Amino acid sequence: MTSVPARSVTLRMPMRIERLPVTRFTWRIVLLAGLAWFIESLSIGSLGVALNPLQQVMTLSPGEIGILTASSTFGVVLGLIPAGFLADKLGRKRVLVWGIVEYSLLTLLCAASPNYATLLVLRFLSGLGMGAVFPLPYAIVSELVQSRQRTLFNGVMDAFLSIGYFIAPLLGLFILPNFPVHVAWRVFFAVSALPILYAGVIRRWLPESPRWLERHGRYEEAERVMRQIEGHVQRLTRAPLPPLTREKTVVSVVDTRVSAGTPWNRLYRRRTVSRCVAAIGTFFMFYIVMTYMPTLFSRQGLSFAHSLLFTAIITGAAIPGKLLNGWLAEHFGRKATFVAFMGLAGVAALFFGLATTATAMVLYACIMSFFGTGAFPALKMSYAEQYPTHVRTTGAATVETLGRFVGGVVGSYAMPVLLSEPHGVAVGFYVVSAVALVAVAVELCFSPETKQSTLEQLEASVR
Repeated sequence: MTSVPARSVTLRMPMRIERLPVTRFTWRIVLLAGLAWFIESLSIGSLGVALNPLQQVMTLSPGEIGILTASSTFGVVLGLIPAGFLADKLGRKRVLVWGIVEYSLLTLLCAASPNYATLLVLRFLSGLGMGAVFPLPYAIVSELVQSRQRTLFNGVMDAFLSIGYFIAPLLGLFILPNFPVHVAWRVFFAVSALPILYAGVIRRWLPESPRWLERHGRYEEAERVMRQIEGHVQRLTRAPLPPLTREKTVVSVVDTRVSAGTPWNRLYRRRTVSRCVAAIGTFFMFYIVMTYMPTLFSRQGLSFAHSLLFTAIITGAAIPGKLLNGWLAEHFGRKATFVAFMGLAGVAALFFGLATTATAMVLYACIMSFFGTGAFPALKMSYAEQYPTHVRTTGAATVETLGRFVGGVVGSYAMPVLLSEPHGVAVGFYVVSAVALVAVAVELCFSPETKQSTLEQLEASVR
């Protein structure tokens, strides 16, 4: 294979972004991106909450339940890489807005599904739009927030995902008992689609990444957006901005062409493989905890209302976990924090498989949620940091694709089949534990540390 000669590119945006202090503007970016994840998690969580009435109305078999729960995840998997590629070509903001509109509309159509087959197709199609949204918020935050706060703010932003999953069962607890079973799930899907209105908020208030604009030769637009950001920050602080330590940054770019195979070339292959293994372990645990807890508690003889309440408690445990993970990852590194969190979550999954009472199940599930789902800020920010700006969302989308396909699609389909067998709970969660601990081992051996380095410094380390 013929090597492509490197060329130098002079960038002015990185140092200007790095000198920006934390202000209400910083929090606005983080909250706007986080709310995009919140409304998406509400849509995803809607299926897990509606699964019980759907099973009653449509008399679904364990295999049909597995296919239905995996359908939207499969759509996410197929939508991730094209969306990441489009975001690298067309811009982060444009793809984010259209993704929100698409999956919200499809979630609304789910409410009118006449049968299982239609619902299955609509959930799959809604997943395509979700795939457009998943890799973008942390790419946006990584490019608009200075290096010393990236993972801390990503922990805050990622907590919005868990807030959505936390609210979904509470919303179900409020809606489902107040309607006949054949209507309740339809009302719930319709309510879960209302956040489509948020697409207009994103379009108006979220700026495009000046880093991305500059890399694509849109220098005047990058300058205009950067000046607007700097002016806004100065008005908030009522003080001049800190002086630039360097006026410009020079990076060596091997090739700016991007394709679906770019994350697998010799420069990024090792990073892509290690990130994919870590993502598989984390997503597998996340999807099992999020989707199947109401069913498991119902099998313990608990009422549907109590099952939803316990599920809300468990998903809510991830919120402080993510905030702590983001803080620790800034101080001790993404790698050490991920290893500690996933290691503890893997041990908790092992004990969950041995639990015989609802109290023990709730306890170990909360630990799995706190540490397993809580591991996402360090994980997601690390794989946003692994790739240079021109390939960032393509690389991140590739990692999420494999993580969600193996952990979400394959895992979600296999789990109800395992649970239907004698000793299925024990065996199923032994598998969850094993996959998590493999992710820990790979992280320890192969993943580079990325804390407190600028994106351009990390890009230079790839060479």
